Amino acid sequence: MLAISPAKDYFAEWRGYQKKYNAFLSEQPKRMKPIPISIKQIWNKELDRVDRCTSCHLGVEETDLVGAEQPFKPHPAIYHDINEFGCTICHQGQGLATSAEKAHDGQPYWEEPLLPRENIEAACGRCHKEEKVPDAPILTRGRELIKKYNCVGCHKIDGVAREYAPRLDGIGDKTNRSWLVRWLKNPKAFRPDTRMPDFKLSDEEANLLADFLMSFKTYPNGKRLEPVPAELTQEYPPDDWVDEGKALFRQARCISCHLVEGKGGPLAPDLAKVASKAKPAWLYSYLLDPKAFQPDVPMPQYGFTREQAAKVTAYMVSEFVDWDAPEDTVAHTPEPNFYAKGLKLFNKYNCGGCHELSGVPTAENMGPDLTDVGDRHLYQLEFGKTDIPRTLPDYLYNKLKNPRAFLESSRMPVYGFDEDELQAITTALLAMSKRPIAQKYLVQPEMTSTYEPQGEFGKIVKKYSCFSCHVINGRGFRLATDLSREGSLAQREWLKKYFKVPYSMRPILTERMPNLFMSDREIQTVVDYFEMVLRDDAVDTVKIDVGQPALVAEGKELFHEKYGCSSCHLVNGKGGYVGPLLDLTGKRLTPGWVYRWVKNPQKYVPDTIDPNAGLSDHEARAITAYLMSLTGEKEK
Repeated sequence: MLAISPAKDYFAEWRGYQKKYNAFLSEQPKRMKPIPISIKQIWNKELDRVDRCTSCHLGVEETDLVGAEQPFKPHPAIYHDINEFGCTICHQGQGLATSAEKAHDGQPYWEEPLLPRENIEAACGRCHKEEKVPDAPILTRGRELIKKYNCVGCHKIDGVAREYAPRLDGIGDKTNRSWLVRWLKNPKAFRPDTRMPDFKLSDEEANLLADFLMSFKTYPNGKRLEPVPAELTQEYPPDDWVDEGKALFRQARCISCHLVEGKGGPLAPDLAKVASKAKPAWLYSYLLDPKAFQPDVPMPQYGFTREQAAKVTAYMVSEFVDWDAPEDTVAHTPEPNFYAKGLKLFNKYNCGGCHELSGVPTAENMGPDLTDVGDRHLYQLEFGKTDIPRTLPDYLYNKLKNPRAFLESSRMPVYGFDEDELQAITTALLAMSKRPIAQKYLVQPEMTSTYEPQGEFGKIVKKYSCFSCHVINGRGFRLATDLSREGSLAQREWLKKYFKVPYSMRPILTERMPNLFMSDREIQTVVDYFEMVLRDDAVDTVKIDVGQPALVAEGKELFHEKYGCSSCHLVNGKGGYVGPLLDLTGKRLTPGWVYRWVKNPQKYVPDTIDPNAGLSDHEARAITAYLMSLTGEKEK
């Protein structure tokens, strides 16, 4: 017996790999030192990891061995030091094992089997709790999708807030029953980009739920639909109203956010068939004051007059029609007990998890807690009659793809995710863990800003939903410019003109500032607030004499020749389309802001693609002088 142990060690798999590795090194054109034959081990006490993976994976740090086969292949470049973190903290697997079979495949019901290549970024999420994880695009997208599709409506997930979904108050006054039944049966048939999943309702369920919802005729806070002009009660609105409404629709740039037949922005619902869904009176009233009907909607309240809103409505009801929809000619009489049955279905499918409905006695009908779903053991999973591999990644992937395959009576709806979405969400779910991680390795999300503007400016920000696109003092979304220092960035007179007629400074972008039809008083209030409150002293203290012809000429040469800035920026109709137009810089921006930006763009926008060229102070002043000379007037 004593003789067996040395023999077993001598013929160990890792020893054979190390001998082959040394032979492989001797064949390389670059002289490389052979390794001593021994077990290699990485121990991180704080992470409670002991890994022997590098006993076989010997070339992980040898970048000269790029063409080598496994297990001698170098590891792709990563931020972390392998000698500190080891392998299994990212890859999982059995780190103490010294054979490929046990290390990779583990043992039956091994708690941390090797992660599939498609889901390797799940390990990043164990330490990185922020929304956007550096160098982990799949994990980041998965977290975005979990938030977008409102998974917290049915599942508890720590740190994820519920996303906006329309309230259902007044739905029976807003739409028609025929449309509602078709929508409940197959939402994507009406709007392919909808977040609403398919609950696979039977005809009976769809009809009962539609009857239940159609019984709700009142809106939040007793709001009523506005009386509509006589022109909107006609079967066909007047042609001149339709034409003027079309012009207003374009002037307001509704397609900056909304899709119309596949064209426009992806930030709001496709309007191509909205007239077959919503009644003219509702569209008219909603255009006048969307927040009266949907208090949390991110849509701004345009400054339309009643006549303008009516004409936009006339255009929409004439053009945005589902011409393939069947005519609603069949009279329908609800069952005597439709309300009770509809309420039961409403609660069964947890519709209230996403949609608010006032005065309805709903009961939370939640799915499993997903906060630690990445820690689930196989014996905790119900695979049903499926023949999928018995692993957690396979279970989650297939559960997302076809939940009814596990249990025909499952209440989980079908989302129709594509392959990339399935892998991204699976990766994000695998990252959800309660396993303890040393505090020094945790990266927490940034603190949420509680900034709440007050007074007249605060009312304007709320009315026009500025936080839906802009950030101010850490609050909002960065779909557009951060306004936190706008008073030090933009010139007052330019701001006033811009709010009157916004235009795009980046022609290649779909999302553009809409024309909100703001009043002169509102514009004055906003510009005054920018000028008095949203300032940056570091920008305001920069003083540059931009009127020196020699400095302007030097800056022009630096801009176009030495640093090639026109590769990305248009000036006088020449240049690239990547960055913003610079023709009106002299009328649009302040010299202090231009100087600070060209010196160090990443200080203000860390992920900007505008390079830091390492300009000297003099070069930055010269380029600033040149850019400030660009006022839209032709050069002499």
